[in-house]
Amino acid sequence: MSTLLVEDITLEAVFASLADLLATFVEATEVVAILREGSSWLRLTWVEGALRRSVLARLSPAEPLASVVRDGIARETHEPAAMAMPLRIGDEAVGGFAVRSGALRSYDEADAAVIESLGPYVAVALRQRMLREQIDRERFRADHDPLTSLPNRAAFAGALTRALARVRRSGDRLAVLFIDLDAFKAINDRFGHEAGDAVLRGAARRLLRRLRAGDSVARLGGDEFATVLRGVGSEEDARALAEDLRGALERPITWHGNRLRVGASIGWAIAPRDGSEIAALLRRSDHRMYRDKRARRERLSRLLVK
Repeated sequence: MSTLLVEDITLEAVFASLADLLATFVEATEVVAILREGSSWLRLTWVEGALRRSVLARLSPAEPLASVVRDGIARETHEPAAMAMPLRIGDEAVGGFAVRSGALRSYDEADAAVIESLGPYVAVALRQRMLREQIDRERFRADHDPLTSLPNRAAFAGALTRALARVRRSGDRLAVLFIDLDAFKAINDRFGHEAGDAVLRGAARRLLRRLRAGDSVARLGGDEFATVLRGVGSEEDARALAEDLRGALERPITWHGNRLRVGASIGWAIAPRDGSEIAALLRRSDHRMYRDKRARRERLSRLLVK
């Protein structure tokens, strides 16, 4: 049973493994488990190899396993065969477990013994995987921007620290690109924050699509993004990649029939040429970004004058 407790597999995979294992010993066309998850309940259903996962806001009396969980007593019914039991870890009732077969009128004593013996494994395996999912969700929320799901500023600093360590060990090169969206405030002011959020999510998707293997991107906050691009050691390469990203970001985004367009001011720094510490690289890329922004504004002003 130890293979069922591997941390890398999903809760659904754990449950499917348990259901498949049970079906090798007992005739079963449906296996159901419900588990408490905070104030709600998670319901997993295996029907002839197909798996469904759903969340119940509350445990309704109409839920077949509700009485088993409430009373803590196993129940068996006939025609068709069905057996339900509470799931416990020590003295704690964590949920319920049911097995049904449309091919049998009832389960015999040997079948019941197999189902009962599996109950503790179901409780421990599913509960462990649920706790692991909760930890993973909390870790993801701590390291990622909730709007775009990109890594946040703290996660970006960690990624850049690791990348710079590789540069020092192997002599690799990298570029840090600092990206600021132009005219983003005007979209927020004219169309509202929902439109602005759509622009930010669209920008995140476009940046992700442009990444190569080993690159990383983050939302630093507001309308600011940053990327770490491995293997970039010249200003010409950095400029070409910046123009590619600019072209992607400046394509219009359609939102409720409106074509929303922003510009992108981009600055870069190259390690180790511009420094080998985070602060120096961010300062250099930020400086070049503002220089790019001023140059773009000046070009626009000259065009308007003409």
